[in-house]
Amino acid sequence: MRVQTNYISLAWSLLVLLSVGQVLVAAERWTPEQANEWYAKQPWLVGCNFLPSSAINQLEMWQADTFDPKTINHDLFLAKSVGFNTARVFLHELPWKEDPAGFFERVDKFLDIAEKHQIRPMLVLFDGVWDPDPQSGPQRRPRAGVHNSGWVQSPGRVVLADNAKQDALEAYVTDVISRYANDGRVLAWDLFNEPDNPNGNSYGPLELKNKDEAAARLVRLAFQWARATKPTQPLTVGVWRLEYWDKPEKLNQVHRLAVGLSDVISFHDYGKTDVTQRRISELKTYGRPLLCTEFMARGNGSTFENALPLFKREKIAAYCWGLVDGKSQTKYPWHTWQMPILGEPDPWHHDIFHADGRPYREGEVKLIRALTGR
Repeated sequence: MRVQTNYISLAWSLLVLLSVGQVLVAAERWTPEQANEWYAKQPWLVGCNFLPSSAINQLEMWQADTFDPKTINHDLFLAKSVGFNTARVFLHELPWKEDPAGFFERVDKFLDIAEKHQIRPMLVLFDGVWDPDPQSGPQRRPRAGVHNSGWVQSPGRVVLADNAKQDALEAYVTDVISRYANDGRVLAWDLFNEPDNPNGNSYGPLELKNKDEAAARLVRLAFQWARATKPTQPLTVGVWRLEYWDKPEKLNQVHRLAVGLSDVISFHDYGKTDVTQRRISELKTYGRPLLCTEFMARGNGSTFENALPLFKREKIAAYCWGLVDGKSQTKYPWHTWQMPILGEPDPWHHDIFHADGRPYREGEVKLIRALTGR
């Protein structure tokens, strides 16, 4: 195993240096020893991807007119009630660009609420999924029976397609991370969620044809900018496509950079237990901590009953998608973009609680509490 790990580490180093073209970026990456030392100090990290149930997307969460600390407090109370100690939370550059001071006041308020509930967020700076044309201001109403019908990308395709506009995002990355680089309330930084996602199920015809190439450029820059702030928290970009993740030659540019530059390895897995176990075995070869930043899609066979005991046994951080049923409507499955469901889906795709705090399934909540010690 050690020989295999060393070989893969060397292969990744060569690929990353060729892709990045800057030895400095690779040299400043945490070593596996540093990453594992950091991880050993953490409890078993278990939580959710968090959006308050009153928001349809990241813009509604962070814009001044729709920032909702009351609902955030209510929903994070429910997260704490099942023993969650972390949450993955998406930021967006547009509220920062329009009002940096107000944006940081709201982020600070959120972090204070999370700290009260003993939850340390992983903050996500960019996102490559769903609507590629984000617009500030009032957001659209949810589409009836459609999964995540209002979520927006960050940055949008107009910015991603233009190198000069990408370069202008340096101020956003450095401003945000430097502000919280030594803040114990922040657990980690996820620089870019699914950067190369083609969104074929939803906005595919609007997407950039060279999205992998364009997104890879921003991934490289985001790591470079983030490392320049010298954060005390680890940096990561997750792998999510269903390739064999221990074989660099099979991966596209974004995935090579994600595994080659991340301090800790994060990944998404919505498969059944045997698939999840195979992914874990593949990623263990890199010798770094593993964080599953998205899982749990009941209709796909990714359930709390199947996945959560496995993650605990392997001491892999686990973030389910969703918490409280709300405007994002992620209780509906992905395929509702083609065929909306008018009525209650069976089963719920994501989410744990009804808006009034009742569990969707009592047995799931009891299991989560048993595993977290809550």
